[in-house]
Amino acid sequence: MKKYSTIMIIAFAPVFLCGFDWGFGIKDKCTEAKKLATELNEIKDDASRGDSEAKIAELCPEGAAVHFARALNFERNGALDKAIAEYQESLREDSDFAAANGNLGLAYLKKKQEDDAVVELTKATKNHSSGIYHKALGKIFSDKKLYSLALYHYNEALAQMPADTGLHADIADVYLNSGLPNSAEEEFNKILVAESGNTRARMGIAAINSSRNDFDKAIDQLKKAQAVDPGNKEIHRLLAEAYDKKGDKKSAEYESLLAGVQVKTETAARPDHLRQGDAFMAAKEFPKAIDEYKAALKEKPDWPEVLQKLGDASMAVDNDDDAITYYKEAVRLKAKDDAIHYKLGLLYERQALLDEAVVEYRQYLSAVADNLDARRRLADIYTQRGSYPQAIEQYRALLKLKSDDAAVHLKLARVYVSSKDYAPAITEYLEATKLEPGNIEAHRELALLYRKKNQNDEAAKEYQAVLKVKKDDNDARTALTSIYVKGKKYDELIDLLKEGVELNPKDPNSHYKLGLMYEFKKDYPAAIDQYKEATVLKADHAKALNALGRAYMKSGRITEAKEALEAAKKADPELEETTVLLSNIKDEMSPEPKKYKKRSHKSKKSKSARKSGKSRSGKTKTKKSRH
Repeated sequence: MKKYSTIMIIAFAPVFLCGFDWGFGIKDKCTEAKKLATELNEIKDDASRGDSEAKIAELCPEGAAVHFARALNFERNGALDKAIAEYQESLREDSDFAAANGNLGLAYLKKKQEDDAVVELTKATKNHSSGIYHKALGKIFSDKKLYSLALYHYNEALAQMPADTGLHADIADVYLNSGLPNSAEEEFNKILVAESGNTRARMGIAAINSSRNDFDKAIDQLKKAQAVDPGNKEIHRLLAEAYDKKGDKKSAEYESLLAGVQVKTETAARPDHLRQGDAFMAAKEFPKAIDEYKAALKEKPDWPEVLQKLGDASMAVDNDDDAITYYKEAVRLKAKDDAIHYKLGLLYERQALLDEAVVEYRQYLSAVADNLDARRRLADIYTQRGSYPQAIEQYRALLKLKSDDAAVHLKLARVYVSSKDYAPAITEYLEATKLEPGNIEAHRELALLYRKKNQNDEAAKEYQAVLKVKKDDNDARTALTSIYVKGKKYDELIDLLKEGVELNPKDPNSHYKLGLMYEFKKDYPAAIDQYKEATVLKADHAKALNALGRAYMKSGRITEAKEALEAAKKADPELEETTVLLSNIKDEMSPEPKKYKKRSHKSKKSKSARKSGKSRSGKTKTKKSRH
């Protein structure tokens, strides 16, 4: 019976006694600190950032994450050399800290140390495919005229940051420098599909049209760019060139003046205050422009056009209060440009006056219903305020204008989740992931929603999608492990753990986990191999040594089992299972002998007679009474 109990103990030990928590217990503190450190760049609020830095210091006081956090603070304060020293120290503590490699590379780039930057950024992208690091590498290689490498990194960055229209412009510039204007024009047009008011794309297409001597098309593109950014000096300069090549000297002179290029003509020598103000705006000399516009306003106080320009110039120097005053006065005087309401909305939003911002954005959208940015901002404000029905209305209106906007589908999904309306939330998440398969957060949030609804198979698919994009995503891997364990999908779990070993071949716990599953599946040779590997990587890995001993016992290799278990006991004397298994080994190897007493036939008979109360003669024996 004792032997049967021993077999039962070791048969179920991998599941109940091994002490392994499958990743659901306390995480490695320094790993958690690294994760928090990597997220510091995204935290804008000083108080929240301070809390995260304190948590990092608490979790891993002398680790790589602390040096990383210090480096970020030095970088924010302009102390770039000190930041570089801290990033280097972080990497000395942990050479596989991809974020430290990446940020060090970006710091080198600021110092114009391109070769050093390339080394660090390349290391970063090998361990962590970040769009920011690929974008920086693309810029370096583009400047070095290594256009094929530049295109590779820009496209990698675009895969990670599909909403970054600037990447399309960077790619277009590479095509232009490579003598491929048609490919460049395609990239610029992709930008305009997403942002019709993108001035860089308009200017790029205009330059291509000018190179083809199609000056009318070039001027048309530049005028559209000018309508979005009327004070842009470079647009005026390009317009002047286009007009000059076309033969329109008068228009060329006017645009040259607005570009800040002095033209020796009689009309340009003494411009009026409005025109001079426009010229200063084009040159980004905003205080001078304000002075000229004020002078123009003195001559004509009720001039809404000048009031609007004063608002633009004040906004450019971050004098929001004056800008609001000028814009409101322009509205009162019936200014014809509806964009004033949009700009007022921006200013109110900047000052956290959200009610006023909502009024202005709605006013603007009543005239310009297809402005994506104004509608998006309005939807975001409603979300921030918890006005979910209004937010849903605005996001849906956005999707009618641009149905393939993955970011809007994602925002709408989150609003539905906040409203506890899960069915349409799932629909929007699915659309977002369809449009942007590489969006990790969308897959992760959808997986969490599926788990909340106990749809674990669907959740598993989403976590698998996360791992397809980012194989080393520990959160997704842990969640998927939990789902497989709960669903008793042991074959899938083994495949997942094998992948974990391939990703982290030097991590003893990865081998230990895989060994547990092989043991559970009764593949003891494979289990023993994994446990051995864990103990090679970490000689005092008590749980792996204990599991190795247990697997040897199941394989009948008692001597080896005893050695492994004794090593486990030495590594961790508190492991209860080790004590139990060692005790059973001792019982089996040195069983307690049974004691037998040899008796004669005669003595057996005497004993029988005594029990019956009779004497040897057959007479009943009576007890003498004492008197």
